[in-house]
Amino acid sequence: MANTGNRASQLWRTLYEAAVLELDPDKLPQRITDAQQAIMDRMEDLNRSEDVPESEATSNTLNVLRDLRKVADSDGQLQE
Repeated sequence: MANTGNRASQLWRTLYEAAVLELDPDKLPQRITDAQQAIMDRMEDLNRSEDVPESEATSNTLNVLRDLRKVADSDGQLQE
């Protein structure tokens, strides 16, 4: 079970990094969506555990992605 948690933890982190580092405005919306979904899925898993540091990290990164989407939207980069 711990191995599954490690993979889930690594997945959301990888998708988050891909979104934050994406330079192509056409790919950015999907990168953000993918990362947000992986983070929310992981947050559901963490609600049943006692991993406080990762819970805080997922919450913080989700906020960063929301801000990134707002900035990109205000720059006219994202089309939903």
